[in-house]
Amino acid sequence: MDDELLELQRQFEFAQQAKSSIRLSDRNVVELVQKLQQLQVIDFELLHTASGKQYITLDQLRNEMVTEVKRLGRISVIDLADVTGVYLYYVEKLAQSIITDHGELMLTQGEIVTESYWDSIAEEINERLQECSQIALTELAAQLNVGLDLIASVLEPRLGTIVKGRLEGGQLYTPAYVARVSAMVRGAARGITVPTNLTVLWSSLQNLLQERDGASGVAVDGSFFQSLFNGLVKGGEISGSVHAGVHWTPAVFAVAQKESVDSFLSQNSFISYDVLQKLGIPQPVQFLQIS
Repeated sequence: MDDELLELQRQFEFAQQAKSSIRLSDRNVVELVQKLQQLQVIDFELLHTASGKQYITLDQLRNEMVTEVKRLGRISVIDLADVTGVYLYYVEKLAQSIITDHGELMLTQGEIVTESYWDSIAEEINERLQECSQIALTELAAQLNVGLDLIASVLEPRLGTIVKGRLEGGQLYTPAYVARVSAMVRGAARGITVPTNLTVLWSSLQNLLQERDGASGVAVDGSFFQSLFNGLVKGGEISGSVHAGVHWTPAVFAVAQKESVDSFLSQNSFISYDVLQKLGIPQPVQFLQIS
């Protein structure tokens, strides 16, 4: 083995001292590297570049991939293979390992993305949100060429910090718009004196918003109204009870019902189920037991 090493050293020295017109062929270099690997002088894995004219170590490939990802913020593994000049197989193989070692990186839909990239995207979204009051996640997902679940997961931890808004029903709203719509819901709910289907109320409020804002009006989903309504009920700003999620009975109606029943009983000493049903009591037996 010593003789073989001495011979290899002699060949390298000869190549170094030779005139520039004398070069080792690609084949000679490959044979030399293979020999060094056989002798375990090179005891680490070497990869061929796609051109076949260069070798690269796994560590060097890893470093080049990380550097390129951090420089661009977002890049596909296919583009990384082109940039590094290495076969896609090796880039894909290293990608998951890189993600594991770098908590600020994520691999999604064949792309490696940095947290700083998402921060910058969130800043752009916030600027746009403040201008137009509302943005649909479907629109953002289409523009960024990502899935709805991904854009939602990216925005949620940044709400209230980078993104000054509220995410509800697949829509982003500004705090000012939320306050405005919340005031409308509160006023409408307090004005109701009889049992009402909330979906009908939300439809009326949506029409009112469109009339006020015209073509620039924000499309508000019914779930947004419902969420604001539930918050108002929980906070005690409106009183009543909800049945089956959408049937609202205001407290003032329940009080009026009981007063009517008490008045009828005091005058007649009895009350029929028909009278109770006319008063809007669908379950008269249960009502009397509770009363």
